[in-house]
Amino acid sequence: MLTLPSTSLSTSGLFSHVDEINNAWTIPPDKSLFQSLTIDDVPSNIHLWSDKTYQDVKNFKKLRIDDNSGLSLNDIVPVISRCQCLRELSLSYSLLSDNLLSAISRDDHVCLETMKIDAYSDSMPFERISDEAWYALQSHSPDLNLILTSHLTEEDDHDALLTTSIPITHLYLGGFPSAKMVQRISENCPRLVELIVSSYSPDMIDPVLISIAHKCPNLSAVGLGDCELTCSGLVEFVSICKERLRALYIWETSLVEDAKFDVTQTISKVSSLLGRTWAPEYVPPW
Repeated sequence: MLTLPSTSLSTSGLFSHVDEINNAWTIPPDKSLFQSLTIDDVPSNIHLWSDKTYQDVKNFKKLRIDDNSGLSLNDIVPVISRCQCLRELSLSYSLLSDNLLSAISRDDHVCLETMKIDAYSDSMPFERISDEAWYALQSHSPDLNLILTSHLTEEDDHDALLTTSIPITHLYLGGFPSAKMVQRISENCPRLVELIVSSYSPDMIDPVLISIAHKCPNLSAVGLGDCELTCSGLVEFVSICKERLRALYIWETSLVEDAKFDVTQTISKVSSLLGRTWAPEYVPPW
C-alpha cells in the first residue's frame, strides 16, 4: 500500500491514502502538490514503476521505502532516477547499491539534504557499496545529513557495516554492536556529527572514544549507554572536543573511577572544560 505521510496544506485534507483500484493507483489531481510518498507493501501483481502516472511524477521531495515493501533494487533505482527534486530519502541498508547512489548523484538531480538508512539483521546480506559511489554522493551533496541506524542483533552481521569510508553524519548503534565495528568508526566516519552507542564490551570504550574525538572533527553530540568508561578517559575525551561538544550523555553507572579522578572530581572537571554544568545520567537500580 502507498500512503502519503505529508502533503502540501492545500491537499492534506483531501488525500491521506493512495489505494489500489482496478490494478492501478490514484493520486492527487494536481501532481505538483504531491511531494511525499511512503512505500510499505506493494502487491506482487502491481508493476508500480511501469504505471504511466508514476512515470510522470517528478516532484517528490520525500520518499520512504519500508523494509517490507517487497521491492528489489531493480524496482527502486528507476523511481529514484525520476525523482529529480528528491531531498529526503529513507530506506533499508539492504536496498542500497552503487546504481542507487549514482542515480541520486547525477548532475540533473537536486542535492539530497537527508538520507536515513536503517540496517536490520533479517535483511542480510548487504551489498558492498564502493568507495567511488560514496564519494560521488558526498561530492554531489556536500551538506547531506546521512543518518545510519543499526538494529542488527547478530554479532557477525556487524562485519558488513563501516568497512569503508562513509560520509555518515549521525550514527545510532542499538542493541549490542560488535567491538570491531565500533572501533572502525574513527577511521571510516570522518564527517560524524552525532554518535549514540547503546552498549560496548568487553573492554573500556576509552581508546575508541578518544580516537573518534581526534579523527572526527565535527563530532558535537555523544550518547553512551552500557559502555564502561574510566573517569580519566572521559576527561581526556572532553578536553579534545570541549569547544564543539554540545551534548554529552553518559550513564553514571558506566563511569569507572581511577587513580586520577573519582566521579565527583570528574563531574567538576568536565563542567569546567565545557563551561557549563554537566552531570552523568542517573540510572535507577531496578
